Formats: sequence, C-alpha cells, structure tokens
Amino acid sequence: MVLKRTRPDNHVQPDRRGLRRQVMKLTTIVCIVFLFTAAGITAEGAETHKLIPDSCITVLTVSNVQSDPGVSWLLDAWISSPRQSPLRELLKSTSSQEISIAVFPPKKDYPLYLLVVIKMSSGTGIDKEKLNAIITLEDDRAVKNISHEGIEIIAASGENIPKDFSAYAVIRDKALIGTDADILKTAITGPSIEGSPGYRKAKDWFSRADDGLLFADNSNSKFVNFLRPLEKKWKMTLLLSAEYLEWMGFSFDIVDSNRVAGEITFQGSPDADIEEIQDDAEFLGEAFKRKFMAEKIEYSSGVEVMDRTVRLKFLIEGIEPLWIGLFEKGALSIITPGEE
Repeated sequence: MVLKRTRPDNHVQPDRRGLRRQVMKLTTIVCIVFLFTAAGITAEGAETHKLIPDSCITVLTVSNVQSDPGVSWLLDAWISSPRQSPLRELLKSTSSQEISIAVFPPKKDYPLYLLVVIKMSSGTGIDKEKLNAIITLEDDRAVKNISHEGIEIIAASGENIPKDFSAYAVIRDKALIGTDADILKTAITGPSIEGSPGYRKAKDWFSRADDGLLFADNSNSKFVNFLRPLEKKWKMTLLLSAEYLEWMGFSFDIVDSNRVAGEITFQGSPDADIEEIQDDAEFLGEAFKRKFMAEKIEYSSGVEVMDRTVRLKFLIEGIEPLWIGLFEKGALSIITPGEE
C-alpha cells in the first residue's frame, strides 16, 4: 500500500508532482539507527563526528556502549541474531566508547556510500585482523596500502571487493571504515560536519539525547534526493513540505526491549511555511500509527510547534518482534536501492 495525500483544491501550492515522488520512511530509519550500534549519546561530548565530512547526508553519533539496559538488550539481540554483518564481529570483540555512522550521496558502483568512525575505550587495542575481514571477502583477502597526508589506508585489492566496506584507516584510538578509500581520504582532509551550520544547530537543540541521535542534512535537498530512489521499495510517500526543511533530527530512548520513546524534529528554513511542516508531522504520526497497528504494535504521538521548529514526539510499545525481524533481515538491504 502506498500512503499518499492530496491538498484541498483551494490550497495554493507549488508544483507537487516532484515532491510526491519523495520518500520518507522514517520508521525504517528509526530501526536502522540502532541496528549497528547501541548506546547513549551526550552530544556535547561527541568526538567521532569530527572525522565525518560535511558532504554527508545523515550522521548518527552514539557513545557509552552497554551503559543503558534497553540498548544493551538491543546490542545483545543483534549480536546473537543469525544475520551476518561486516561490523558485528568487530563490535563483539572490542570495547568501543563512541561510534559515528554517516551516509553519503550514492557513487557509481556504490548505491550505499558509508563511513563509520569508531573510538575505542581507553587502553583498548584495535583488532586489525577483524578490520581486514570487514573490507575483504573470505575467498579473496588481498589488500593494498595507500598513504594520504601521513595516514595509512588499507584497501581491498582483489577482484571481488565488498560493496559496503572496502577500506579502513586507524588514527590513534579511532578506526575509520569506509565504502572505499576515497571517502577515508575525504574524512582525513575535511572539512568536517562539525563546521556545518545545520549540524551545529541540531547539536544545540539536542544538547542531551537519550540513546541515539541522528542528524539529516537537507541543505540543497540532499536528504530527500537520497531517499527518492527508495520510493518503490518502501511503498510510502509522506513528506510534501521538503522544500521548507533545513534539517531533521531524530532522538530516541530505548526504555527496554519493548518500548521506545522519541522525538523527530523538523527545522524549517527561514522562508518556511510552518503550517505545511506541521501538517506533514501530523500526517507522519498517523502513518506511523497505521504501520505499527498493522504489526500489532502500540503507538501514540503528539505534535508541537515552536517558531520554525516542529516536533513529533512518540511512544512505541510492543516493538521487540520488529527489532528481531530487522536483525534477521539485515539493515543495509533495507536502505540499499534496488535490493529486495
């Protein structure tokens, strides 16, 4: 079923045909946020985001792994699920303090272009054997060394190279793992997302997030353009006010294995039509409700408006079966265009 809506005939709107092709399946993004990592985040103390280039579309930063009962359960459930992940073995064997995950505009041959930055806990070593296993396939472990600004990058060099991660670098107590060597070079050279006006505003807004915080940069329509190719796969059209958005933020608290409380914040641009954004937030809440009801999951939400900011707060209960199902299916397949 494709969720769509129309405006009243007397409602003056710019051409919506292009906007109706834009996709916003944020329920999926919510689950992806915690699929690779589980943690609590203090935005003010974040470090790994400093190695995330400002060309990214979205970035998630998490820290204090296993310090929260709800997210600890989530991490354990992911680690024990049958679905394999290139990062899972590394996270199982190391003690990480903070992790940032960023998604970038697709590149030729790489429909999903990623960078992960992991800061290890004090005194914890980085297992390069497991890093090599992430960037190569079991039947072809060939790698090559690339030097960039004094930093050594290890990249897969065999005939069959993984499509998710194929290069890594270690900078002091941080491991950088990317889809290819080019994204690592960009991370090393900069500029960082830390200097982005939208990101700084989002960090100020979410000065203290609970268990996760995801920033989505919609400058020049980066975020919605990334989501467009996923429309057929997700079978959902929700956001009609994309032209008015500056950025979006997603903050969550995993109370326990069955309950998640959170907030989605829509930051309007200076010339934003806030009523349009509010209407979308309310529609989004109703769309979530329908989706979760179909899965027999309880969902409640409310919308608040403050100047150019619209907040959708929600509570989800009975979500454990959905987590397990996603772990078994694998997150990358959900957001990779063209994959079933």
